[in-house]
Amino acid sequence: MSQAPWDRLERRTQAVAERAVHAYAAASPHYGGVVPEHLELNMAHTCREIVRLYVRLVRERRDPREDELRLFAERGADRGAERLPVAELLQAYFFIAEAIWAELSDVSADLPAEAAGTLFRCIHRVAHAGVQAHQEETEAAHGEEREAMRDVVRALVAGEPAAELAARFEIRLADAYGILALRLAAHPTEAVEDTVGRRLAGHRKVHRLIQHLRRELPDALAALDPGGGLVLAPSTSDPAAIRAVLPKLQRATGIAITAGYAYAPTVADIPTAANQARKLLELTREPGEVAVLEDRLFEYQIAHDSEARPRLASIAARLREEPELLTTITTYFATDFHRRETARRLHVHPNTVDNRLSRITTLTGANPRTAQGLLVLAAALSPATAATTHLQDTRQRNESGPTAHPRPDPQLP
Repeated sequence: MSQAPWDRLERRTQAVAERAVHAYAAASPHYGGVVPEHLELNMAHTCREIVRLYVRLVRERRDPREDELRLFAERGADRGAERLPVAELLQAYFFIAEAIWAELSDVSADLPAEAAGTLFRCIHRVAHAGVQAHQEETEAAHGEEREAMRDVVRALVAGEPAAELAARFEIRLADAYGILALRLAAHPTEAVEDTVGRRLAGHRKVHRLIQHLRRELPDALAALDPGGGLVLAPSTSDPAAIRAVLPKLQRATGIAITAGYAYAPTVADIPTAANQARKLLELTREPGEVAVLEDRLFEYQIAHDSEARPRLASIAARLREEPELLTTITTYFATDFHRRETARRLHVHPNTVDNRLSRITTLTGANPRTAQGLLVLAAALSPATAATTHLQDTRQRNESGPTAHPRPDPQLP
């Protein structure tokens, strides 16, 4: 094989670099045809090294060694650290390949058959090394940013100073926040026996959710794991805005999301609002629901632990033992205590409803025909009491070992 084309190409290495750099600058919306100094330094040097590598490969009829790709991996990592989009990095490689081929065509009208194949393999290996390093650097930077964001959220929720940490990672803090406590359902991809696969699926779920959160709620801060967590949305005082966002997030991620919401008018109010949002989430069972205090005043009030809680839980437990009575009383509440409408919905005679209400009085000691009895039954059947009962059952199951089989909770109002 004649060495003349490669000798001439090697002598025109600088011309190839200039051609590639100018073509890239002309095509890029960032530069508008003007070649900045850093392109002259970095891209031109990379281009010259690719030309020299290509000439060696075609002369020696081989593929590049790993040590010959190290420089391009380092350059890719540098561009990742500078947050250059990976599409721009690939664009630069393609312009370099075009410039090499154009220059080679200019210096020789009769190129050997292996010229194109070797160039393709060379650019492929160089681009792969650069893009892989770029991706690793970008993921590391994103991971660091995510951890910084989590640390900022933790500090704000704990009432600790967060401004210095936020400034270090260019995280903008708002004067007021809407606090969302989220519960995330499992994605189908998490239903695998492989622990690593399950962890990766959970990581992807959270990553996808945060991406969509950022689009819907710009500058939102998130501290999430696969089961849920906290989101701080800047200056969101209207829960209607959050209620509009939640269905979009569910559609985009393919998972059911439940939320408790509270507003912090100042940064100092964030710890109190976060605690309120978490308590509201505990009272919420319906996927897609955003619970706010105004809609949950009764449940929120009785959610505070007291000596009455075990007795209320006992009433609920007795009703769970009698599904027919539980269905009757929940329907009675749903119809605003209208016995005929209750009977119609249950497809029974009104006298049957009367009979069941009497049985409820006997079973629980609370008479649903009186205001006092209704208040007691409402407290017993509220999500607040049910949540406490569930936690107590969970503790008992943990103490009794893995052979315990819990009774499923009914749908309480």
